[in-house]
Amino acid sequence: MGIKKFALIIVIIFSIAIFIAQAYVSFVYCNILPLHLSLLYFAILFIYLFFVLYSLFNTKRIKYLKDRLEQCEKKNQSLTILNDDVRGFKHDFNNIITTIGGYVQADDITGLKKYYNEIAVDCKKINNLVILNSSIINEPAIYSLISNKYFLASENGINVNLDVSLDLKSINMKIYEFTRILGILFDNAIEASKECSEKVINICIRKDLVSPRQVLIIENTYNNKDVDIETIYKKGVSSKPKNTGIGLWEVRQIINRNSNLNLYTTKDDKFFKQQLEIYNS
Repeated sequence: MGIKKFALIIVIIFSIAIFIAQAYVSFVYCNILPLHLSLLYFAILFIYLFFVLYSLFNTKRIKYLKDRLEQCEKKNQSLTILNDDVRGFKHDFNNIITTIGGYVQADDITGLKKYYNEIAVDCKKINNLVILNSSIINEPAIYSLISNKYFLASENGINVNLDVSLDLKSINMKIYEFTRILGILFDNAIEASKECSEKVINICIRKDLVSPRQVLIIENTYNNKDVDIETIYKKGVSSKPKNTGIGLWEVRQIINRNSNLNLYTTKDDKFFKQQLEIYNS
């Protein structure tokens, strides 16, 4: 239960208690207290209750508008960067074609492949910013989280590749728990990849076409190839100083509370991979 909802219930209970107490006093001392004073007191209580309830609901509305404004600002930031990148790409298009023609005329396939890979990096960046859109990432809480983490990763020089092909409003688990897991795994991916010479995070959220499940995959480059994927979920075990990180332990608690969730951790020479599987309840 939210704090505002709890406060609203307390105010209503308190107000009802005051009304009952005043009604009792008015009934017992009806021969002593003037009727107009009792009516005035009830009117004041009604006015007080009205303004308290109005303030609570207005505060909730202000928070909603603030959240919407933050989402619009993030969307505007994405669109501004996307517009600048597309304009720059368009401006350089003729030069790009000319350069490709040079490699073709020289029959330099090796150089052409290298040049193509360099262009592909910019194309991926533009594609990510297209995906970083509230109409694609259509759950506000998830959109806000991914946007924040995406720009945080970019500030650390990390290349984040996004692939979202799922209606996020249809996720078969509590949004709070999903964002909690996503936030922890994304934070860990940023912490690990920013220490690497090749800083890459790949995120995929999709529906499985074979089995009845939804899948979140986060993989990142990492340096600590000796990390033990069997013990990282134990409380107090962390690669952070003095074992202060308990995020993965909290992830495991969420998994254990939900019978339709599984989390698989794997690693290879390049990527550390987390795969959250969400089955139909």
